[in-house]
This record gives sequence, structure tokens and C-alpha cells, in this order.
Amino acid sequence: MNKKAIIFDMDGTLWDSVDNIVDSWNLALRQMGETDVTITRERIIGLMGKTMDQFAKALLPHYGPERGMEVMHILEEVENEYLRQHGAVLLGDVAKTFRGLRDLGFGIGIVSNCQSGYIEAFLEYYHLEALVDDIECYGNTLRGKADNLKLLIGRNDLEQYWYLGDTQGDYDACREAEVPFVWAAYGFGEVSAASGSGDVPRDDGCRTSEYRSPAASGSGDVPAEIPRVDALEDIVLWAQSL
Repeated sequence: MNKKAIIFDMDGTLWDSVDNIVDSWNLALRQMGETDVTITRERIIGLMGKTMDQFAKALLPHYGPERGMEVMHILEEVENEYLRQHGAVLLGDVAKTFRGLRDLGFGIGIVSNCQSGYIEAFLEYYHLEALVDDIECYGNTLRGKADNLKLLIGRNDLEQYWYLGDTQGDYDACREAEVPFVWAAYGFGEVSAASGSGDVPRDDGCRTSEYRSPAASGSGDVPAEIPRVDALEDIVLWAQSL
């Protein structure tokens, strides 16, 4: 990977797989004889960005932690296969966006709180493997997004890096990992810079008590808004301004 990279979230940033998750999970639950649980789009949207053990606690509390995770792993396997066959709804021209960033000298990474095989299903269905340099997820490491960001950045010896995500959880993970954050405003969530405390990373890869956009990198004490893009393809234009 190049020494600078844009690292992407998955759900709400690159694609919307919620309806296919709902369909595949409900199908699997009925095949297992489960009639008391029905998964809905609204319930999944509310959990997006959380780790899979948190999904199990929220959706399958009556099973208890151990059995809940066993059932969740079954649902994940069914989901991965479903997505390999059907894909989902892309939130823009992903291939064009990746190529545009690579033309600017950026490597491409993906870090998500998803299960193992989920990112691979996305890459395989849309034939994007050659455009993505590295991936990491909760299912591989059983660690949260902040730790997985640090892992990917460290093993690729990145010197400059930014994370594009759409939820408060994404932003908070970036604060914890000291990774500059760009908000995908077209995605599922809202983000408030007031969440949490302490220093935040600015978008040039350094650490500062204020979060400045490239256009606001001069002097002054007024913190700028979190950098945002209103469409996936806009991250290329944003990267050009760095």
C-alpha cells in the first residue's frame, strides 16, 4: 500500500446491504424453527456500526450470550453467501471512486465491525479485489474498530491516513485511534463533534485540540466543522484538496 490511504467504512458508506441482511436472516431463522424473532430494516439500521456480539444481545436476548452468538454465526454465514450471490445497493460508483483515489496516489483500505467474510463478499461480487489494498474487521480480530484501524495502519506503515464513515460510532472510534475522520453525510447516521472528550485528530494526520478542514488550516482559534462529503464520489475531490 502507498504511504497515504483513505480507509472506508462499509455499511452506509460503500453500500446499503440492510434489506438483503433482513431477507437472509429471516429466511435462516425460519429454517431453524425460530418463530418469535422477526428482523426488520429499522432494527438493523439502529445497530449498524456495532459489533456482532452487540447485534446478538439486541436481537436474540432470549438465547443468552453463548447460544445467541452461535445463532448469530449461522446468520452471518447465510448472509455472506446471500451477498456473494446477490450483492446489495451501492451508495455511488465505488470502482470509479477507488480508481480516482489510486490515481491521486492513495491506497485503499476497508475497516468494519462486520463478521469475517462480509467485506470479501462485497469485493467478490463487484470484482473490486484488485483496487483494495487491505481490509480488517471485528470478525477477524474480535476487536473494535479503533483497534482494527490501528492494526491496518500499522501493518501497512501508513504515514498519512483518513477514515470515511457515516455514524457517531465511526467518529468515536477515530477519536480513540487518533485517526482523522471524514463524515459520509449521505449515509445512515449523524455525527456530533461534541461526543467524547480530549484531543481530536485533524485531517492532515496530526493530532490537535481543534479539527480543521484543509481550507481552514491557517491560524485562528475557532474549530472548523468535521470534514464531510455529500456523495461517495466527492471523497476524490476532497482528497485533491489536501
